Amino acid sequence: MGDQEKENWKLKLSRRLNGYLVILIFIFILLTSRLFFLQIVNAQEFSKQSAENRIRINPIEARRGDILDRNGQVLATSQPVYVVTIRSMPNQDLDGVINNLSALLEDPELTPAAIKELIKNNPIRYRSTEIKRLPASDPVAIATVTRLEEHRQDLPGVNIIEEPQRYYPYGPLAGHLLGYVGQITQQELEDRKEENYGLNDKIGKSGIEAFLEYSNEGGREIGLRGKKGAEQVEVDAYNRKVRDLVTLPPTPGDTVQLTIDLRLQQTLEKAMDQVIAATKKKNPKAGGGAAVVLDVKTGAILAMASKPDMDPNDFVNGNYTRKQGYYNNPRLKPLFNRAIQGIYPPGSTFKPITAMAALDAGVVKPQDTIYDSGRYWKPGGITCWAVHGNVNLYRGMAVSCNTYFQWAGELAGIDKIDEVARQFGLGEPTGVIGLRGEAAGILPSPEWKKEINAPYWDRWLKNQEDRIEKKYAGLLAAAAPEEKSKLLEQKERELKQVKAEYQINYNFNTTWQPFNTYNTSIGQGDNNYTIIQLANYIATLANGGTRWRPYLVDKVIGADGSLKKQYHPEVAGRVTISQEAMAQVRQAMLEVTRASDGTASFLFRDFPPELQVAAKTGTAQTGLAGDDRNSDFYGLFVAFAPFDDPQIAIAVIIEYAQHGGDSAGVVARAVLAQYFGLTDILNKPFNGVSVE
Repeated sequence: MGDQEKENWKLKLSRRLNGYLVILIFIFILLTSRLFFLQIVNAQEFSKQSAENRIRINPIEARRGDILDRNGQVLATSQPVYVVTIRSMPNQDLDGVINNLSALLEDPELTPAAIKELIKNNPIRYRSTEIKRLPASDPVAIATVTRLEEHRQDLPGVNIIEEPQRYYPYGPLAGHLLGYVGQITQQELEDRKEENYGLNDKIGKSGIEAFLEYSNEGGREIGLRGKKGAEQVEVDAYNRKVRDLVTLPPTPGDTVQLTIDLRLQQTLEKAMDQVIAATKKKNPKAGGGAAVVLDVKTGAILAMASKPDMDPNDFVNGNYTRKQGYYNNPRLKPLFNRAIQGIYPPGSTFKPITAMAALDAGVVKPQDTIYDSGRYWKPGGITCWAVHGNVNLYRGMAVSCNTYFQWAGELAGIDKIDEVARQFGLGEPTGVIGLRGEAAGILPSPEWKKEINAPYWDRWLKNQEDRIEKKYAGLLAAAAPEEKSKLLEQKERELKQVKAEYQINYNFNTTWQPFNTYNTSIGQGDNNYTIIQLANYIATLANGGTRWRPYLVDKVIGADGSLKKQYHPEVAGRVTISQEAMAQVRQAMLEVTRASDGTASFLFRDFPPELQVAAKTGTAQTGLAGDDRNSDFYGLFVAFAPFDDPQIAIAVIIEYAQHGGDSAGVVARAVLAQYFGLTDILNKPFNGVSVE
């Protein structure tokens, strides 16, 4: 290679090296600029992102307030649970995490497919999905939590938080009046948008849980719902808490004290369970019932039950899914509070109303006597369940003589009967404080009969006229001219005949008939009332005519122990019928238990002589489609005690019982024995019922 060539080669090499150097310098400047940009210009922003990745703000659920009985016994509270959740994370092998989680939970129902379905059904995709709740007091649950923590590196996105969960220590006891809590719905969220509810919140759905969920009264928050807190924590790459930073503690909800007595409630429900079980052996349709016990001097509810049971725990511990068939049974309807929502024919428990109407109107005196030959003698009269011979008010009530009360009811008249029944609160909601969804019932009257039936017969007439018009429109269109006149005459005859039939049916079915009065007088026909209405009417009769508004809540106590709200007895009305009429009817009801042939004479023979019980039994045809009117009945019983200074009133119904005295009456006997502390009587089985 010559010198010139060497020089050229060196020159090219130098140029290349300079080019590489320029590239290197450019890359260096670029990297330096980027580093400056990242570390200096955007340092604050990236520091913030880094902090957000390692710092979490977690809500802390607040305890709902406790629910207590009148003596401070806890009926509903909260207990800690571990909640296992999963959320999506960057670069997460979600399928692998789900498989690991399923294996570690060791729950046959939480397969990987089941967990995926839970995640799929999560309405809020950016929120964690709840997978399982584990009671903090359960050793098996604690072992599961420990196992999950030990394998945390295999579970990115899985979190375990501790929060309070509603708990009802007595299970289904008083379930319908306590109510239950559940996931808030979209509609509830919209209705409460001013109250700071969240999409994952639980809310009271029925009973006291719903009634005292939350309210703001004059700027003061009242209710079982507490205020959430929050915690700011630092977490590691596996979402494990490293340390607490800031904590804002939650505020528990208010404590609610009820008017019910736990021991009385337990006695009531145990007696009902046993009577219903015995009834079911005789009639497979049995299974339901209801009862209400009231303080006659205040209207306070001392006990209330609806059967079959509803266990509020099932709606928070996951058991509802397994019991859906039970809760959705269309015949038994366990979620239906029969005490305030069920309407029933009262049967003979209505007869004191008829008696008061006749006495107050002055058309019957207590000693007036008629002869019962087994049926009321007038057309449309109803048979009596026995031949009672000569009866007056006292014997008529004692033996529950249908003939006597049809006679008294006819003399009093339906308007007077309705007036008295309305004064005692029948056929309208009692306005019970503490529960929602109360039914009104039906108090039949001439106006009611016309209002109910007239639209039906008006529709019937229109349908018949439309049918005839349509029929002859086709015939006339196809008929020859000479036939049309004949067809039009035939059409008019049919229309006239239909209108005549309508007029007969309309008049009969919309006009009050004597047999309607007879039926109403003995508590049959269209009479239908709630059990709380029956209990309240008996309490009103017992106390001399003051109708109290039943109430279930005594007071609300704040988390700091302050009294936030006190409920007081409220007068809903006062009857205007004479004190003498009420006194005579109370005396007649005493004969039901005291007379040798009284329909409830066997129930209280072993009660102390000073503790006399006034009562009325009832056996009512169900009136339901498909039931046998000769064998399917409801057993009812109403009572108050003591007779000379009434304190307590009770109404009980047992569905598909043959007689009120030996079914509902047995329940009432147990409740009264418990209330008055008759331990010797409680300790002895009676008609197959033992409550101790």
